[in-house]
Amino acid sequence: MVDTTIKVVTIHIVAALIAAVFSTSFSLGWFGFKNEVLALAIGIIILYFTGQLCQKKFSDDMDGFSAWLWDGIVPFYFAYVIAWTIFFNYL
Repeated sequence: MVDTTIKVVTIHIVAALIAAVFSTSFSLGWFGFKNEVLALAIGIIILYFTGQLCQKKFSDDMDGFSAWLWDGIVPFYFAYVIAWTIFFNYL
């Protein structure tokens, strides 16, 4: 159970960093236009697909919404917001 938790949290944090880079690119206008709403939507979409991937791989060891909330959504959210803020300010 603990090994599964570590794997799920790590996968979500790596996905959050990738989502933050894509969101920063839309926030700063690297593609020719600025759109913060699209940047946030990209983060939510990446969170959804990361959750689906983890559910497919680790559904036997994860029980209920509470486990997914604390092992997936919360780490993703905090890593995403912190990374997006740092990237937005320093890139």
